Amino acid sequence: MAPATTISTVTKYDVCLSFAGENRSYVEEVARHLKDMGLRYFYDNDMQHELWGEELTEYLDQVYRVDSRFCVMFVSEAYVRKIWTIHERRSALARGLTDPTKPYILPARFDDTEVPGVRPSMGFLDLRRFTPFQLAEMIAKKVGVEPGPAPRGWEYRTFADVVGHALRSLSEKKLNHEMGFFENVRTFTTDTESLDYFTARTRKFDTIVNSVMDLLSPEKQQWAFGPSGLPGNADKIRLLGTRFAKCYEDLLDWAADLRGTATPERHRPLYEATARLADEPLRQIEEFAEHFATAAGRGAGDVALVIDYDDTEVRAELEKVQTT
Repeated sequence: MAPATTISTVTKYDVCLSFAGENRSYVEEVARHLKDMGLRYFYDNDMQHELWGEELTEYLDQVYRVDSRFCVMFVSEAYVRKIWTIHERRSALARGLTDPTKPYILPARFDDTEVPGVRPSMGFLDLRRFTPFQLAEMIAKKVGVEPGPAPRGWEYRTFADVVGHALRSLSEKKLNHEMGFFENVRTFTTDTESLDYFTARTRKFDTIVNSVMDLLSPEKQQWAFGPSGLPGNADKIRLLGTRFAKCYEDLLDWAADLRGTATPERHRPLYEATARLADEPLRQIEEFAEHFATAAGRGAGDVALVIDYDDTEVRAELEKVQTT
C-alpha cells in the first residue's frame, strides 16, 4: 500500500476561512485585519476574479484540502447545514488523512454546535470572547507572523469592531422596526391599563437613553480606554462596546413592544407616535458607530454622542387622549 502523500510546506495561503453566509460580517472584518497584517489568506469575496468561471467544487476542494497551511472553521448552527460549508468541511477533514501529525483545522465557535468529523476535544476559540481584530491576531501568531506591538489607537479599533459587528447582527430587527412589523405581546381593554403602561414605557425609554450617555461618560471611557497616555484594557473595551450595542437593541425591542401592545382604539395613535421616538436615537447611534469606525481606522476616535429627540407628537396625542 502506497504511503499517503505529504502536503508541501509551501502553500498558496497561510490560512483559508470557512464560514456560513450568516456570519459573513464578522469574517469579513477578520479578513480585512489579516490583509493589514500581511498574511496570505483565502476569503471568497476577495477572490471573485479567480472564482469567476471556475468549477467551484474542484476549485474549493483544492483551496480547503491542499492550498492552505491552516483552515479556520467558523462554527455555527448555520455552518453545519449549508451545502457549500459541508463541502469545505469535508475537504478540510480529508487534509488530516494526508498529514495527521500537524494541526490544520482551527475551530472558532459562534455557538456550541457540534460539527460532524470535528472531535469535541479539539482546542477551539470562543468568538463570543474575541473581536475580529483579536482573532486575526491569534491567526497571525498561529501562522508564525508576529503582529507586532499594538498599533496606535488599537483601543478605538477594538471598540469599533465590537459595536460594528453587533449592530450588523441586528440588521433584520432594524428592518422590522423600519417597516413597523410586530407581533402581539399583550392586550389592554381599559383606558387605565393602557395609560399606566404608556407611562411605564416612557420611563423605560428615558432609562435606555440615559444608559447610552452613561456608557460614553468620561468616567466609563477612562475605565475602559485608560488614562491619557496609558493603554486601555481589551476586556473592558469589549464589555463597553457590547453594552453600548445592547442599548441600541433595547431601543428596537422597546418600540416593538409598544407596537405589539393592543390597546383601546383611541390609544393606538399615542402608542404609535411613542414607538417612533426611537427613530432619532437609533439613527444617531448608527451615525456615531459609522463615524467612529472611520476614525478608528486612522488610530483615532471621538467617543462623544449626543442623543436628542422631539416628543411634540407624543405630547399632542397624549393630550387628545386625556381630554376625550
